[in-house]
Amino acid sequence: MKKTDKEDSLKIARLIQRHPIEELPTVPIPNDEEEDNRRLCSEHENWTKQLTQGKNRLHSLFTQAGLTQITKKHLRTKVSREASVTLLSDRYKKEAERILKVLDLVELNLKLIEEEIQEALKKNKAYVQTIMSMPGIGMITSLAIMSYMGDCKRFS
Repeated sequence: MKKTDKEDSLKIARLIQRHPIEELPTVPIPNDEEEDNRRLCSEHENWTKQLTQGKNRLHSLFTQAGLTQITKKHLRTKVSREASVTLLSDRYKKEAERILKVLDLVELNLKLIEEEIQEALKKNKAYVQTIMSMPGIGMITSLAIMSYMGDCKRFS
């Protein structure tokens, strides 16, 4: 399958020839609020990935130090991470402490973003309550649905 602008233009032209313009699907342009919410979703995802990455680096350090009894479960909370780092020899401890500082900053940023998300969700309480009544839908998924799907009334 070719992927060029010329090919894409031809496909669009053929689609328009076959169907009246009124029948073609419209793609709504997101408003400013939806754009802001999308950015919040993306930012939350990026910081969450960084948190996972930092914990994985820390876990790798414990493995390199021969402390295989320290599992990722031991690295979930700040308190247990700090307690685990005390078990490291000086060779590994400084690097682990630097990783801990990064993890603290990442967790702080995630907390701030989650507060912003809660504020964004408060603006559309009824809509959010409906979405969150579904099993498995939490705060982050709610915001994603709200910002990427927009007003679901257009689907009825």
